[in-house]
Amino acid sequence: MKSYVTINFASSLDGKIALKGGKSFKFSNYEDLVRVHELRSKSDVILVGKNTVNLDDPKLVVNEKYFKSDHIPDVAILDTTLAVNPKARVFNYPRKVILLCGKDARKGPVLAEGEAETVIRRSTLIRPNSSYAVKELGSMGYSRIMVEGGKSVISSFISEGNWDEISIFYSPIMVGEEGISMFGPLSNPLTLGSAEVLKLGDGVLVRIKKGF
Repeated sequence: MKSYVTINFASSLDGKIALKGGKSFKFSNYEDLVRVHELRSKSDVILVGKNTVNLDDPKLVVNEKYFKSDHIPDVAILDTTLAVNPKARVFNYPRKVILLCGKDARKGPVLAEGEAETVIRRSTLIRPNSSYAVKELGSMGYSRIMVEGGKSVISSFISEGNWDEISIFYSPIMVGEEGISMFGPLSNPLTLGSAEVLKLGDGVLVRIKKGF
């Protein structure tokens, strides 16, 4: 199965997705959060990196404050060494949490606390990449994947071309050079295609689709 991959994140005007030292900051406004939670409600699985889970401890659910839905999306975590925090809040809901690890990750189960069923998928690669993640999740029957970060995960999916749609919400905030940039180094510029720009409250949403 070829999964449809949507990459979604919020940024400052100067392209930062976190503050100095990786400290999280809520760049999304209310209007954008409504959009994000509706998008989560339509996704089969939300994919993030291990650092996002360990540093930000997100729930990765649909919050009825922004969008009413009974759907609880599964979660996939790119976690090369199986070092995710077993007490993270993503494990607190009745769903699957899939840990996509590298071939040299430690053996044995991850004894997570909470209602989630923990599934470990071990790659033949030392460090599982976006191509592996899309193929593996597709083989598990996930047709709609939502990628929410962090920086290395976003960079991997976009630079390797494993995406169908990219949505970036820009907040009218400047962070400065010590903030965490949305993207890692590139050997050459990437041309993504035509962009659609929508105003959302005091910010703007830039949306790009392949072939748009």
